[in-house]
Amino acid sequence: MANAAKVYIIEIPYHADKPYDYYIPSDAEDIIVPGMMIEVPFGNGNRKMAAVVYDVTEVSDAENLKPVITPSDRTAEPVLNREMLDLCLFVKNYTLCTYGEALKSVLPSAAMSRIAESYRINDDIDDGRFDREIKKLSEKAAFVFAEIKAKGHATKEYLRSVFGEECAEILANLIKCGLVVKDSSFKRGGSNVKYELHVYPSEEISVKYEEDSDTLEETLAQMKSIRQAAVLKAAVQKPGITDREISSLCGIDIQAVKSSITALEKKSYVTKVRQTVYRNPFSPENYDGSYYNQDYTLSQEQSEAYKKLLSLYESPSPKAALLHGVTGSGKTNVIMHMIDRVVSDGRGVIMLVPEIALTSQTVGKFTARYGGRVAVIHSALSSGERFDAFRRIKSGDADIVIGTRSAIFAPVPKIGLIVIDEEHEHTYKSDTNPKYYAHDVARYRCGEHGAMMLLASATPSVTSYYKAVTGTYTLVELKNRYGAASLPDVEICDMRAELAAGNTSPLSRRLIELIGNGIKDGKQSILFLNRRGYNNYVSCRSCGTALKCPHCSVTMTYHVTRQDIIKNSYKKSSDYLEVRKNAGILRCHMCGYRTKVPDKCPDCSGEHFLFMGYGTQLAENELEKLFPGARVVRMDHDTTQGKHSHEELLTRFRDSKADILLGTQMVTKGHDFPNVTTVGVINADSSMFLDDYRASERTFSMLTQVAGRAGRGDSPGVSVIQTYNPGNDIIALAAAQDYRTFYEREIKVRKALVFPPFCDIAVITLSSSDEAFLAQSGVRLSERIREHIRNDYTDVKAIIYGPFEAPVYKVQNVCRLRFVIKCKLNKRTRAFISDLICEFSKSRARKSRNHGNLRISADLNPTSI
Repeated sequence: MANAAKVYIIEIPYHADKPYDYYIPSDAEDIIVPGMMIEVPFGNGNRKMAAVVYDVTEVSDAENLKPVITPSDRTAEPVLNREMLDLCLFVKNYTLCTYGEALKSVLPSAAMSRIAESYRINDDIDDGRFDREIKKLSEKAAFVFAEIKAKGHATKEYLRSVFGEECAEILANLIKCGLVVKDSSFKRGGSNVKYELHVYPSEEISVKYEEDSDTLEETLAQMKSIRQAAVLKAAVQKPGITDREISSLCGIDIQAVKSSITALEKKSYVTKVRQTVYRNPFSPENYDGSYYNQDYTLSQEQSEAYKKLLSLYESPSPKAALLHGVTGSGKTNVIMHMIDRVVSDGRGVIMLVPEIALTSQTVGKFTARYGGRVAVIHSALSSGERFDAFRRIKSGDADIVIGTRSAIFAPVPKIGLIVIDEEHEHTYKSDTNPKYYAHDVARYRCGEHGAMMLLASATPSVTSYYKAVTGTYTLVELKNRYGAASLPDVEICDMRAELAAGNTSPLSRRLIELIGNGIKDGKQSILFLNRRGYNNYVSCRSCGTALKCPHCSVTMTYHVTRQDIIKNSYKKSSDYLEVRKNAGILRCHMCGYRTKVPDKCPDCSGEHFLFMGYGTQLAENELEKLFPGARVVRMDHDTTQGKHSHEELLTRFRDSKADILLGTQMVTKGHDFPNVTTVGVINADSSMFLDDYRASERTFSMLTQVAGRAGRGDSPGVSVIQTYNPGNDIIALAAAQDYRTFYEREIKVRKALVFPPFCDIAVITLSSSDEAFLAQSGVRLSERIREHIRNDYTDVKAIIYGPFEAPVYKVQNVCRLRFVIKCKLNKRTRAFISDLICEFSKSRARKSRNHGNLRISADLNPTSI
């Protein structure tokens, strides 16, 4: 009998993604264990590939198995435990991704082992052949070759970033003709550990200092090196001081400090100790606890909700609850009391928030209460910070995890509670592989740990509320605001009347009045506009054509880059276009393409353009005109690119260093600013007429959430909803914060039209840069879908639509066709879709090489269709 490792290859196509068996040599049996990342030979060419060991089993016949490549590092440890290995398998099967893609979501990039591929010029090729092959190169291949030659060694990632995806085929041809050689090496993850050097005086020096400080001073005076004397004195005065602290204290360069420490150690004057340091930008000392030290006493209504949740938590089986409370009802207070109980039982907690913008506020509250046992995970962290958070959680040092969607994979050893705050938000669904929904992963993990899943929202998703009222979840309600706060008055403003009265500003007269009064009284305002940029689009005055991105089928947005020009008044109408051209650029929000405003229309050569619509930049400019001296904070994608920009902007507003917070959706939810008395929705119609069955739900949620930011303190609040459709029922229900009536209407529509929660939806997407080939492939896939339903999967009941163009048909020169399938997602339906993807990707792989690299993907229950 011999041992074999059952492994999943990390970088592998979907149709080939399955467990592979490899023989474990006897000298590696004590090293190769489940959860470890190793190197294996794969395929006919025995290409070196990174893999994760899923299991180790005994086999009677190992002769036909390839051996694993024995790790050179015999101290390497497994990166995943059994639960995390099975979690990756669940994500793979549930979302129809590869095991490697699931693994990359579960592990931070710094913990991932990989095969590093680099390319160099082949020095062994003879000169005659070299010259002949060089002449055959295409222009692009010549550029790739020249880049490799200039760098000496060029990684695959670098070349791809410079030359795009097509460089893979170019590199393959360069290797085939012998001009370039590929080198591969196994890079083990987990090396990104940060250490800190601490310096201690030796025992002899310590004794001298304690017995006679004059003796030490004599020793220091006699030392030839002034730097070494300064370092030694610092170590004696503060044992354990770090090298960086010495550098700062003594004004000595850090490298000089390190060389001095080494010299002193050789003389037996000091000893140095290297200690692990956790990179944690969210440590308690980084927060002003005074702001977050609030009264957590429960009201009577909150106490009843807590008792109901507690009795559910204490039941032995996995469970789920929906905490539905109006905005400002204190849902977080109830949640924190639940967390108190869970951690007192020695179990861990994962709390998800929908936006990075909410992380700082939530972490501030939690660190004020729980201190250093809180860890944070979100996409804005550096690789090292995320790796250190992973290590702290895995070791048990942090048993409360706060983060955005990806934090659902945190390696908490004993989960007792998973909270999904603002559970209705679409950001909990990933739109890249693996296309998981945080709720699904939370349900799975709660089932594995016998834990409780707690959803919380003032505007739950229709699907979640349906599960609550039908008994799948336990419904817990908070119907009143906490303390003396009351719900804000909501006013609906008809913008048609504003235009008729001659007001062309994005802000209504009523909203201007409320903001102005608030500034006078020392109060603050929040304004929501779900459009960034200055103008939504630019169109030709002559032919009406809107300027589109040349790479995507969307209009470009006009962004101001020179505020000084755009703010200057200009009286002559002839200056209008010239000012716009000099002040800004056109930008595609899909691919990032940028260009200047053209001199002439590309369709009719007209020389005059209209700048239509308004975004957050124009609204900011308007506010500065209307309220000179007012402090405006704009919070959108363009102003939050910095690492800590979300936190910095919100802190300015929280500390009353700004009067108005203007932003996109990141300002609408979860924030608790007691000094805000006015909230304005500048354009409530932006999401109402989207071609999506969730349009009403999203509009109701958005309006209810943003209106609820007002009046959360002692002063009453007013919310103004600006709309061109004041009679719309959704707006009226949102203004009244009447979720129940909205739900009862919406669920009837969903049932009649067979939409979730009465069915599931799978979207299969074909994409290619060759539009004609894409159309042919769409017809073929349509035939195969229906053939499968008729023959192999007669038990799968489905309603099939398509193929049709995706809502945004072209992105970065890649065109997309879609199939929408209404079905019931179960093991058989997933097998049906999986077979389609495998069959189609295999059969089309070779044919598509000359047709724009055809790709096929599936998204189960996407956030929009």
